[in-house]
Amino acid sequence: MAVGPQLTTCAIFELLVILFQLAGILGLCLSRLAPRATRWSSRGRVGFIIALFGLGVAGALCGRHDSEFALFAGGTMTLLFIGMTIGGGSNDTVETVARRSAASPDLLPS
Repeated sequence: MAVGPQLTTCAIFELLVILFQLAGILGLCLSRLAPRATRWSSRGRVGFIIALFGLGVAGALCGRHDSEFALFAGGTMTLLFIGMTIGGGSNDTVETVARRSAASPDLLPS
């Protein structure tokens, strides 16, 4: 009789899916919300790529064990891709307005 929690390999792969989902969301937020010239933005992009790769592997391993978490991993990857590719980000518009106002101050809205 064993005492303590019993983790199967399927449960470990499911936990990996959850951890990579959280890492992907964190990486997406860092890369999209931090200014592009900072280290945090580039770290967010690297973390985002690692999370997508990890989600693919963990989702495939969950699929081999007939776990529904494989669907969650695929859906999360789709949403993360959409979140990364949609729009130009708020940083682009702020930089564009700053460049325009520096070039010709008379174009600033009053």
